[in-house]
Amino acid sequence: MSDDEKSPDEDRSSADNPQSDNPQSDNPHPEDPSAANPGDESSAQPREPDPPEDEYFTGERGRRIPRAALVVFGIALVVLLVFVFARPGWFTRDVGDHSLHVPSERHFVKSLAGAGREDGVWLTDDSPSSSFLVTFPADSPREETRVHLQGDTKVAEDSIVFLTVRMDGQQVFKEELPRGDNDLDEYIDVPDQIAADGQVRVQMRVDGDLTDQQCTADRSTGMQVHIAADSVAEAALSEPVHTVRDAVVSWDRDVTVVVPDQSDEWRTAAAQMGIALTQAGHDVTFSAAMPESDADDVLLAGPPAGLTDLGWTAPDQAEGALAVGTVDDTPVLAATEPDGSVLASFLTENPVATADSAATDPRSVPAAAPSGNEVGVAALGADTSVTDVMDTQNWRMRYSLTDLPGGRLPQAIRVALQLPATPDDLTWVMNTELNGQLLQSRRLTQSTGEAVVPLPAAAQLLNNDLTISVLRDRDLGGCDVRVTPYPMQLLPSSAVQMGNDPGAGFTALPRVLAPGFAVHVPDSVDADAITQLDAIVPVLATFVPSHYNPEFRWGAAPAPGQPYIVVGESPGVNTMVRIVDGRIEAGPATPALDITSFETGMVIQTATGPGDARGLSIQYAGAPGGMALPAFGRETAEVVTAQGSFAVNPDGSTVPSDQASAGSPG
Repeated sequence: MSDDEKSPDEDRSSADNPQSDNPQSDNPHPEDPSAANPGDESSAQPREPDPPEDEYFTGERGRRIPRAALVVFGIALVVLLVFVFARPGWFTRDVGDHSLHVPSERHFVKSLAGAGREDGVWLTDDSPSSSFLVTFPADSPREETRVHLQGDTKVAEDSIVFLTVRMDGQQVFKEELPRGDNDLDEYIDVPDQIAADGQVRVQMRVDGDLTDQQCTADRSTGMQVHIAADSVAEAALSEPVHTVRDAVVSWDRDVTVVVPDQSDEWRTAAAQMGIALTQAGHDVTFSAAMPESDADDVLLAGPPAGLTDLGWTAPDQAEGALAVGTVDDTPVLAATEPDGSVLASFLTENPVATADSAATDPRSVPAAAPSGNEVGVAALGADTSVTDVMDTQNWRMRYSLTDLPGGRLPQAIRVALQLPATPDDLTWVMNTELNGQLLQSRRLTQSTGEAVVPLPAAAQLLNNDLTISVLRDRDLGGCDVRVTPYPMQLLPSSAVQMGNDPGAGFTALPRVLAPGFAVHVPDSVDADAITQLDAIVPVLATFVPSHYNPEFRWGAAPAPGQPYIVVGESPGVNTMVRIVDGRIEAGPATPALDITSFETGMVIQTATGPGDARGLSIQYAGAPGGMALPAFGRETAEVVTAQGSFAVNPDGSTVPSDQASAGSPG
């Protein structure tokens, strides 16, 4: 192009930038010396060769950008966008953030409170260890499994104390606790091999000693560790809970049974399932509508149409009496058929392990009744594994008379201990306690590791706590004693032996009801079903054997000559305590006790029915659900209120329940 053919834009560019250094310019400045003498090679500037065109992009004002730089920039931009949108937590997570980073429907949590330890666990010199069992979902794989211990520790300044955590017997954590008062906040991963079977027994133990700076005969370290109730075993699930057995495992201690249909058949089913769940350790309440929170701790009981009205969506292509649907994306288990006797056994016994799909249809689940003249201590909750004993070891058992063979009272416990080899100056002392009463204390030797301890009938309650403890004693003390752990085992051959004492008052009822009975509710038409279930189910769970599902007869009185439990007043049932015209009366024909009746409360007592049949009477007023029940013993009647209970003797005199339970005559 000639100078005359230049565009106006090019003219302006040349005027604005007369010293342009563009290497591609074909028109050098007129004042350039090389331009004045084109033939003079000595005065010409060397010229760099032009780079290949495909390695550069043309930039602003003619500048060039390497193509490789743009490629690297593009890759970096893509990676940055992936990180930002796929894992934003990587850029916002705090260093101390321990969240599992899964949505709530995939976050499995089982707290100590949810496992029944509402006050947490205390570890001290006298009680240095405790354990709990956690069952994880089996059908939703776990991406991460761990235990989070929270609480506080108190360690004396002159003590050395270690906290040890074992899982299925394998030590996974041990750390020295700081002296003084401190918070406890530890995350402990569960090894994959231990978590593989879906069950983990977590044992927490504190071990300590005094420092060499102090020499004393008392080797107690002055420590206390409180594992708070909100300590949890938790897991990140790869998918939400979706099977029946996993839904049951996910329940915490507090369970709500929702009963939208309050017909007799559904009230029966709800009561039977409520009794079984209570005996399995749950705190059960009833409702006609979905609770506002904790929907994953809900059992629905009703026909599918009624459950749909509550917002429950059934699983796709799943039929059966039990099904896991959803309520607002939360997995919720529902009983859609009113077969409470079968469902109650299925939900609380081992066969529930077969329910590995979204629905199941159990039709018959019989439970074996206890038999024989002995019950092993393992069946009563005692740990029969080998344990290391430093100074003391306790084995705790609980038994209900209703669950023993024939409802009989035990007469003794046979204790078989495997003792370790020890120095000659060491003595083991075994103590036996029943319901807080010391029954016996004896020395053990290597040849006397077995003992039979009588269990007095007068010291027994309907529900009993039995403790066997072993203490170590030596003639030497202080710095001359080497603190050594000794292995010891309560052998599985240890057992409670049945007796023939008939019992008295409430302790005589299990033997009366053992052959079988029905629950009669004569005045059921006008009663509020939810209030009634909340009131009577905890009482029934106390007196009904765990292997038995009673028949409910609404609007019917007890039959002559048949054992029974009756709710409310019934013709032909004679009780010692009577509620008449708003007053509580007790005693002979002329009442010795005559007081105004409560607005909210219960009277629970033994009774005589048609044909001299013996049974239990439950009368209530108001809405007494959730009231604490007394420790039923040899008394025959209990008046239960929100502020406590008292027993009534046959002559009408009253006595505090704790004294009555200790063995007042019936």
